[in-house]
Amino acid sequence: MNKNTEFEKEKLRAIQAVFEESVKNNTIENMEAYTDENFSFVSFTDKSFDNFQSFKQQWKVTRTQMIGNGAFETQLNPNPSLVLGDIAICHGNANNSMVDKKGKPYEFSTHWTVVLKCNEGEWKVLRAHNSLDPFANPMLKNGIKKALLWTGLLAFVGGSAIGAAVMAIV
Repeated sequence: MNKNTEFEKEKLRAIQAVFEESVKNNTIENMEAYTDENFSFVSFTDKSFDNFQSFKQQWKVTRTQMIGNGAFETQLNPNPSLVLGDIAICHGNANNSMVDKKGKPYEFSTHWTVVLKCNEGEWKVLRAHNSLDPFANPMLKNGIKKALLWTGLLAFVGGSAIGAAVMAIV
């Protein structure tokens, strides 16, 4: 690897650090300076955003709905980046820690890809994608467990009421 490529990768790592801090401190707006004017993003909720402003707006809504006063942190674990002139392709996985608005902790991993473009020596995020295994999603599993418990409880109460009514008739 030549020195220039390593220098460019250091710049990319600096953007990673800003992203991780922005997530932790809920200051996603700090990433705006690192996004290209043609920025787009597809989130793990399968929502697509064609600009940073719409992404930032949804970030605040989702963060409020899911996390409230809880916490969210991510640690990006990049695979080796590919720098091709003024384009960089970065990908890897992320370890995520979340405490939801009810205080319930979750640990989960995601996979991500980011394409960056260098213009006048500055790297900017052009395209990004984040994915989450829908079947290993701990928030979904927790919701299913709650639904099954409530369904079981309602079935028990309903069955008991019907049984009591039948016994009263006999």
